[in-house]
Amino acid sequence: MPIATPEQYAEMIERAKAGKFAYPAVNVSSSQTINAVLQGLQESGSDGILQVTTGGADYFAGHTVKNRAAGALAMARFAHEVAKNYDITVALHTDHCPKDALDGFVLPLIAASEEEVRQGRNPIFQSHMWDGSAVPLDENIEIATTMLQKTRNINAILEVEIGVVGGEEDGVEHEGTNDALYTTPERRREGRRRPRTR
Repeated sequence: MPIATPEQYAEMIERAKAGKFAYPAVNVSSSQTINAVLQGLQESGSDGILQVTTGGADYFAGHTVKNRAAGALAMARFAHEVAKNYDITVALHTDHCPKDALDGFVLPLIAASEEEVRQGRNPIFQSHMWDGSAVPLDENIEIATTMLQKTRNINAILEVEIGVVGGEEDGVEHEGTNDALYTTPERRREGRRRPRTR
């Protein structure tokens, strides 16, 4: 089955919400890992999400090239082709894009999808993630608001990392007390201003 259309992806998410379950979202970094995930989803009879991180996109572009956008586009083209051989539906997602990677990773991908949409086709990726956990909350919300408009324009979903995440995710790491990892009354009030993600 081809990669999910925006409408199919929205249906997948609504089905998961209604059924109170989650789809596997697996980071891939090579054609072998894409094939392995597709096979695993097929064998389990589950739809799912193929994700690419900044590091995975670097690897797809070539060990010494480090062109994240080109690598992510290559990943997407490969996935779009091989997914046709399976009976499950998968979506493509960019995972954990921090501020310093926006210009070289997600924004060029959105621009490429804008061209696809102008030609009457679907976006290349069905969702993108803005990880603003390393910047102040006000800046995070400001960038998220801009990103939300860009993803809306291509009929894609935006995932937003608000606040602090624990541990390290593909180079995004936070130190400090565990208190920062939990919601406080102050953060809950601040969070009411966060943008909607669809």
